[in-house]
Amino acid sequence: MQTKLPLISLIIFFTLSCVNAGAQGFGLIPDLVTVVPQHVALKNFQQREFIRFSNGVANIGQGELRLRPQFPIEGNSGAQLAIQEILDAGRNIVDEVVVSEFDFHAEHNHWHIDDVALYDIRIGSPDGPVLGINSIKTTFCLIDWYKLVGNSNTGDRQYWDCNGEYQGISSGWCDQYHHSLPGQSLEITGAPAGLYYLVSTANPDHSFVETNYLNNTAWVAFTLERNNSGNPKIEIVGNSPCSSPELCGIGVPNR
Repeated sequence: MQTKLPLISLIIFFTLSCVNAGAQGFGLIPDLVTVVPQHVALKNFQQREFIRFSNGVANIGQGELRLRPQFPIEGNSGAQLAIQEILDAGRNIVDEVVVSEFDFHAEHNHWHIDDVALYDIRIGSPDGPVLGINSIKTTFCLIDWYKLVGNSNTGDRQYWDCNGEYQGISSGWCDQYHHSLPGQSLEITGAPAGLYYLVSTANPDHSFVETNYLNNTAWVAFTLERNNSGNPKIEIVGNSPCSSPELCGIGVPNR
């Protein structure tokens, strides 16, 4: 007896089966990079110590990163598949890929895309051992927040809403999460004095289709010192190389 798959399973199977280099070659593909983390600072809260920072994910590719939920979202519970649409120069859809999930985040009161970035604090080098449990994947509501170069006119934004419809980052734009927002910190309580690296990687699982997965990471190096009472102090001593001043955070607006 032949078993028939539900229609949605067939759709997903067909979508995934059609994803190949040839199909994507007709479209314009995004390229996600991380802006060097900004506003890196030490904060104390209820006798615990945190590194807080702002994080930016930019798209320097020819194509936009365009994501939609599987079905129209109703309410604010559950999760839905997130589908990346590959567009051509005329913004026609030439391919679709299931890449992640939409989840509702009560802390921000809107929908996020899962596993957009990975935050680490590493000891001694950008690829050194992780300090404690400081390796956290985070979710974003992806929007066009500011242009990497030039004025960020509101009318130029393709993506500006987090209510459950399209999310994404247009070519030449950046989405930024400010250090004051939930999730923008890593705990270093009791860490010994030494050299550490705050490392941020966009698209850490290579879930989203992009042209280059080797340029997704940026980092800031800082030294941690403690006085005779054990009170901490940090000093920024370096950052990862940047292909442009904007990707080093120069001229980045303070959201």
